[in-house]
Amino acid sequence: MKKLDLKILLPNIITLSGLSFGLSSIRFALESDFNLAIICILFAGLCDVLDGMLARHLQSESDLGAQLDSLSDFLSFGIAPGLLIYMSIFNQESIGAFAALAFIIFSCLRLGLYNVQLEKSKTDEGDPEHYFSGIPTPVGAILIMLPLTHSFMGYNWAYENLNFVAGYIILISGLLVSRIPTFSIKRKQLIIQSKLGFLILFSIIALSIINFLWITVNILALIYLFTIPISIIAWQNSSNRDSA
Repeated sequence: MKKLDLKILLPNIITLSGLSFGLSSIRFALESDFNLAIICILFAGLCDVLDGMLARHLQSESDLGAQLDSLSDFLSFGIAPGLLIYMSIFNQESIGAFAALAFIIFSCLRLGLYNVQLEKSKTDEGDPEHYFSGIPTPVGAILIMLPLTHSFMGYNWAYENLNFVAGYIILISGLLVSRIPTFSIKRKQLIIQSKLGFLILFSIIALSIINFLWITVNILALIYLFTIPISIIAWQNSSNRDSA
């Protein structure tokens, strides 16, 4: 009997843990415990980051791991947040059903397109790995949940502006499959080169999340949105240098 290689197994275990958080989010959404539902999706996002980093660090990337990651992402960042928003803000209104359905479908398309690009990159035909095309599905999930997090902070504007929220969700859904270049966490060159600087920044973010979860999530989401124009300019500059 072939001995199991823990180096290969560990990233997949983390991926399946993320899938479990996604399933738990759906459960809490059905039980109207929306606070815990979002927290489960955030934990699923943490697992999504860790499994890829660990697989690259251990050099244990595999086709099975890539497929598991996509399936887990579709449930945790497509189905779960779509259902959560439908059950919470829209309270099963028809316009909410359309917006949630649009997000879930575009999440599926996004992951399918990403898998195609991943296969092309293996033959050096795809985009550089330090850029995504469109916004990643986990980021899209966090962005559509922002109106709900506002209600946790006492701002209930979303419940009084269902049409606006539906339009916002559809806009984010379109960004998932857009060709807008956005920075990837897989960039070879990190913004913060110093290990001490990275540790300090990580500590500040971790402490902020622990003490001011919803405020921190909104600030980080806002910072990400501001990076999109910067990523477009950086991508254009790199394209101009390559063509020169």
